[in-house]
Amino acid sequence: MQGMAWLFFVLMALVLLFAYLAIRRQWFAPGFTSAVAVVVTIILMILTSLGQGNSIIQAVIVGIIVGGMFSGATLGIAWYFHNNEHRQQYSDEELNQQADESG
Repeated sequence: MQGMAWLFFVLMALVLLFAYLAIRRQWFAPGFTSAVAVVVTIILMILTSLGQGNSIIQAVIVGIIVGGMFSGATLGIAWYFHNNEHRQQYSDEELNQQADESG
């Protein structure tokens, strides 16, 4: 990978990491975080592809497909673990409430 392509790829990885953490920790609204992450990831993947010397059409196709897949997978994983945490909190609160009522 060439210099600029490497830089754009690292920036894309940082965007995905930030999006994952933002959804897991509820820093922003999940819909807003997801939308921004997908768009920025696609743009950075297009720039990565252009940095490798690909044509504009090829870069756009690669950017949409690969960038979309990376961001979709990252956001799906973050949302899965986010929902599991909420389910666990809800069941813990429910158990505590039942213990308080019976005891």
